[in-house]
Amino acid sequence: MSYDSCIEADHYFKKLIENKESIEKAWDFISRTINEGLSCENLDLLISLIPYIEEGDGTLAFQYIGESRRILQALHIIKLERKYEKIPFSIHCNTMEELMEKYLLTLFALRRLQFQPSESAVSDAVYFLSQNKLSVFAIYTITQRDLIIPDSVLYEEILRIYTKVWTTADKEMFLSFTKTK
Repeated sequence: MSYDSCIEADHYFKKLIENKESIEKAWDFISRTINEGLSCENLDLLISLIPYIEEGDGTLAFQYIGESRRILQALHIIKLERKYEKIPFSIHCNTMEELMEKYLLTLFALRRLQFQPSESAVSDAVYFLSQNKLSVFAIYTITQRDLIIPDSVLYEEILRIYTKVWTTADKEMFLSFTKTK
């Protein structure tokens, strides 16, 4: 580890200690708001957290709590789905933990499709994805934001899985998002 890296790490942890109370308070607010929004299916309440996390008092939680990055991605997915009148990613999620579990299981299923560790793993992934009728926005956001290096083979497999679920417009949108340049 270089000297500069040590200084950066030291600075990071000093800031973390200095802001611990504010971070915990912000994370508690985010968690409570998500749980409340999910329990009563209030998508507007969930979406209202985006500016809080990105620009408001929640920025410290975003900087220091790793889980907050995926929470923010899920909220952006829900916002797009709301705008385009799609079934929300948060459907069947009553708590923040359930929302994170759905996000992570979706990510793992997509990674299994991508890396194909075994026939059984791919079969499980296809089953999970076909049972969870996810929007174009959810699939695209997760593949782009979570360290998957997607390729045309993965996109073709996703289209095959969702061919009966997505509308023609959804498929065209997905193809336009995933078109290689």
